[in-house]
Amino acid sequence: MRNSKSKNINDSLGSYYASNRASAVINYNKDNKSTIQDREFGKVFAEYKDNLIIIDGKNKKEHEYLIPKTKVNRYGDNEVYFNLSEKSLKEFEI
Repeated sequence: MRNSKSKNINDSLGSYYASNRASAVINYNKDNKSTIQDREFGKVFAEYKDNLIIIDGKNKKEHEYLIPKTKVNRYGDNEVYFNLSEKSLKEFEI
């Protein structure tokens, strides 16, 4: 798995994960305090400026998120891991 900081994600990489509908995964670990780790919350659908658009729902859009690339913790194996908690995910819902 490729390990990277979000500032290394360039436009072509964001496009790659969007075109392959990579899984978007919560990977929040703040001192291991009751956090949900590695939970898929949608697929990377597109990129818009310095953000990734994540859509949850297979047949119908249940949730849509606009998440800054700065929230990416790491990526690889057709998955993008975000440094977000379940609670903070709501602030990025569109």
